Amino acid sequence: DLLDDPSVTEVMINGPKEIFIERGGKLFKTDAQFEDEDALRAAANSIAQSVQRRITDEKPTLDARLPDGSRILFMLPPSARNGTTMAIRKFSKVKMTFKDYVRIGAITPDGAQFLDLCMFLGKNILVSGGTGSGKTTLLSVLCNRIPPGQRVIVIEDASELTVNYEHVVSFETKMADAQGKGEVTIRDLLKSSLRL
Repeated sequence: DLLDDPSVTEVMINGPKEIFIERGGKLFKTDAQFEDEDALRAAANSIAQSVQRRITDEKPTLDARLPDGSRILFMLPPSARNGTTMAIRKFSKVKMTFKDYVRIGAITPDGAQFLDLCMFLGKNILVSGGTGSGKTTLLSVLCNRIPPGQRVIVIEDASELTVNYEHVVSFETKMADAQGKGEVTIRDLLKSSLRL
């Protein structure tokens, strides 16, 4: 139910008895619970299998993208001391523009014009911030302001960025399979992108 609620932007599970949600940029503890650690672990295994991945005691973390674009991260005990820990950041269907940022008071008109000009001139811009602070949304807005005639290469751990542009190449890392083969790291993708 929490995942189906459009007002919930993230579901955070800190073991079987503690589930939080993010709504409107604020965290709330819910009454939802799993029966026990085994039930939570079974849910984690089911989600991992749905994206053709495995989570085991030997490989206790999983960072993946669900088919709807949501990003999921798991951590198993004993590294996760509260029990299986999971965060599901839902894919936002809202497309922002600089006008939207100005309207909601996130940036001044001068600030928006400055960033727009920087994109036009091909300046380097570093976007940073904490989880859920809006980095990906801002990057989407910035990328949509790139002037025509460029090639945009997007490199991500898990694809989240939506770039509406004519010439876009998107790369995503890949975890090793059950036999430990086929891993593609950020470094591999960056190295390849320099030759494109």
